[in-house]
Amino acid sequence: MKQTTVTIEESTHEVSPLLYGLFLEDISFSCDGGLNTNMVINHSFDGVYMDSSYSQLAALEEKKAPDVFPDRLRYWEFEGGKIVSMSDEPASEWNPWYARLDISSGGVLKNRGYNGGHGRKENVFSIREGHCYEMSVYLRNVSYEGTITAAVKDSSGRLLTDSGELLSGPEWKKCTIRLQGTAAGRGALEIAFSGEGVIDIDCIIFSDTDVWGKDDERWSGGHFRKDMVEALKELKPRFMRFPGGCIVEGAYPGNEYAWKDTVGPVIDRSPQVNLWAALTEDKGYCQSYQIGFYEFFLLCEDLGIEPLPIVWAGLNCQFRSNEVIDTESTDFYEKVVQNALDLIEYANGDPAVSKWAKLRADAGHPAPFNMKMIGIGNENYGADYHKKFEIVKREIQARYPEMRCVMSSGAFPDGKDLDDTWETANEKFPDVCIDEHFYKSNEWFYSQIHRYDSYSREGAKVFIGEYAANDLTTEHKMNTFGSALAEAAFLTGVEKNSDVVAMTSYAPLFAMSEGMQWSHNLIWFNPEYILKTPNYFVQQMFAAHIGENVIDYKGMLPEGVYLSVTADKNRYYVKIVNTGDGDANIRIDFDEKIKGQVSCTSMHSDDLECANELTFTGTPVYRITPETYELLCKDHVLEVLLSSHSINVYEISKL
Repeated sequence: MKQTTVTIEESTHEVSPLLYGLFLEDISFSCDGGLNTNMVINHSFDGVYMDSSYSQLAALEEKKAPDVFPDRLRYWEFEGGKIVSMSDEPASEWNPWYARLDISSGGVLKNRGYNGGHGRKENVFSIREGHCYEMSVYLRNVSYEGTITAAVKDSSGRLLTDSGELLSGPEWKKCTIRLQGTAAGRGALEIAFSGEGVIDIDCIIFSDTDVWGKDDERWSGGHFRKDMVEALKELKPRFMRFPGGCIVEGAYPGNEYAWKDTVGPVIDRSPQVNLWAALTEDKGYCQSYQIGFYEFFLLCEDLGIEPLPIVWAGLNCQFRSNEVIDTESTDFYEKVVQNALDLIEYANGDPAVSKWAKLRADAGHPAPFNMKMIGIGNENYGADYHKKFEIVKREIQARYPEMRCVMSSGAFPDGKDLDDTWETANEKFPDVCIDEHFYKSNEWFYSQIHRYDSYSREGAKVFIGEYAANDLTTEHKMNTFGSALAEAAFLTGVEKNSDVVAMTSYAPLFAMSEGMQWSHNLIWFNPEYILKTPNYFVQQMFAAHIGENVIDYKGMLPEGVYLSVTADKNRYYVKIVNTGDGDANIRIDFDEKIKGQVSCTSMHSDDLECANELTFTGTPVYRITPETYELLCKDHVLEVLLSSHSINVYEISKL
């Protein structure tokens, strides 16, 4: 086998310090049903949903808004009396609806949990033996006499937790109990009433106590599933973009993401229809906002990364709607401009002078979050958007001149919308990042490895805000090794151009197995487990092994082999992706001496259709994972034999 020699040369430019990050959107039950540790669906009896006959096709072809209606008792089953929805003298004025139970002679209120929008009656509260669970509920006793107990039971009536007693009084009162897991399995939460009379109930939360941020007083609102956050931490991200995604824009007026409804006490947070409900069987996808902007900012802080919130620009999703707010209207200033300014105050302001900063402080975080970036719009495009962006950016930077703004370029990686955005940005605001999105085939990603070689080094920078080797136009197997291989090859080109590419974030991040609205995702989960895809491991391999400077090299690589090199003062990081059908022998000559022991992380498969798999009820099946091993080299030379279809990362210490 012929050996190819590559010679490492000098540094060409710095690597963007925010090159690899996260994109988090509540799609495929990523938040409610996933990150949100509360297992109770429609926990506050305030659910709002799409009409069951609505279709995504109607949204895209006719730009027709769905019929939306409250169904405040959906997902609740009550036996032994009558249940009605009420709003008189509520526990929360901001989120007023609650359930009134008129119990005739004993009764049971049951909730089965998040099932992925299938509408099936299956129990999905996941209980582990020996785990401790906490349940809280607001109760008001109107005329009830008798005991109230709560437990989780499986479909046969077997207890999965012990039973705890809930106490009520004549005024609204939050009652909290702890239950111990007595057996492993899936069940339903059952609140049992032994007597008769009338009682009011609201804001029911049932969660494992082993959550992210456990015993941390800052985490005063919603809580995150620990295993899901730990998977994010292992990716070594530098920033997080949130909360979307299409849910930022919304499918119709009033459906845009309302960050102000997502902060403050959980009981006060008003729910919103999730536009991704259009792709669920029962249209039963409602954003409870138990996971909101306060929790997103806290997560960024805990991971030591930069927050990048995206705010509404005054246009609903341009694929689903023609609705926009008139730029000259009072509504535009209040709902768009002031909304963005208030968010910055919430994140960074002084609680002594800002009501929004005081809300943050009241939640347990008086110190600022030090937000430095803000995105204005998602997948928006056209002259009207550009005008709106210009106004919002001007108002932001008049008050906060150091705040960096991110501008959308639409949903496609080429065409008039993208070209017009770049032309407008470079002419009017060259200090922005342009958010490019692409979901394309493996072949497209190979064709784009040199995409950013010709981008101007002056003016606006690139933010690849959503991308994946996911061909939306054809049926394909999800998250195959072949897609991960194509993404890895593409990322070698991104790293080499990290002077113009400032940030990248894979999308979507999470998906519930068998409950997804998007076919290709970085991390899959079910109520018990998470699954890391081959694409996840690519992100981890690249983000965890990157230096401060891009290093140039010379030498002709074999066809189908792609290389990027970065370095800091102590190490070189060499990434080589062999997309070919045959092995490749590469000799790498360094211009200085290196240590003899080299760490290598490699992932390989000759089956490009191979994938890791997780069903809604199963355990993870891993067929593709990286392997780590040591190599030996002499003086300034590293010789490597690359397997066909392999992704290889070498960490080389300098002497």
